Amino acid sequence: MKQALIGAALLALLTPLLAQADQFQATGGIFNGSDYGSSYLGAGGNAPLSNQALGQVVDGGNCAFDAFGFYNAGTDGLSQNRQVELLSGNVYRFFDTFTNTGSSRVTTTLNFFGNLGSDGDELVSVNGAGLIVSCTDDGAGSCTGQPVLALVSGNNGLGQAAITPDRYNVRYTVSLDPGQSLSLLNFAFLASDLNGPTAEDQALAAATGAQLLNAPRLEGLSAQQVAGIANYTVSPVPEPASGLLALAGLGLLGLTRRRPR
Repeated sequence: MKQALIGAALLALLTPLLAQADQFQATGGIFNGSDYGSSYLGAGGNAPLSNQALGQVVDGGNCAFDAFGFYNAGTDGLSQNRQVELLSGNVYRFFDTFTNTGSSRVTTTLNFFGNLGSDGDELVSVNGAGLIVSCTDDGAGSCTGQPVLALVSGNNGLGQAAITPDRYNVRYTVSLDPGQSLSLLNFAFLASDLNGPTAEDQALAAATGAQLLNAPRLEGLSAQQVAGIANYTVSPVPEPASGLLALAGLGLLGLTRRRPR
């Protein structure tokens, strides 16, 4: 909770300064099997003809990615379903559910992968548990060209993330009994002024990444989906009915306290 408050406070402090610069708009680039758009919902794996990974992001705007956001080492017999979206504010969300459809327990390492547009010229400003912030350096000693990336892989230690020249990898070691499922949630945030990335964009990426790390964006996901997330510790999402009952209870409590004796 303390980390979430710190992240929110940092973003609140930085927002007035960062808002002075107009941010570019990410372009989608999510591969759906035959075209590119702002979302993908369906099975994992590769498209039969092109052999491209379903749900991967290509480009994303200003050549941020060559091909980002897919599992490149196989799933060891686990079935995979993907929900990939470009949310508001240049945030890509990758929600993947894996199910053991076999008859015996499966223990495997799943690898979430990204081929970065920086092509080996990375300037990494944050490399911590669950959050990496990187941009293209091109030998300039500062961010140039492509957007600054905040790459978020979870807040409970399950994901082991690493950035190497031109590559981003997150390893998740999981065990599933027959019929059991779990979900993995990853984010990529892109920050850049219309005229190219600045030091303020680095700060914005770090602040937004910290916020996603401690309070992941879950809009559009069901309570069942949220409950299955394995790489985040998140507060349960109340059902609409329970929320209304809670509000009604608070209202009755207030009336009781105001009732004259």
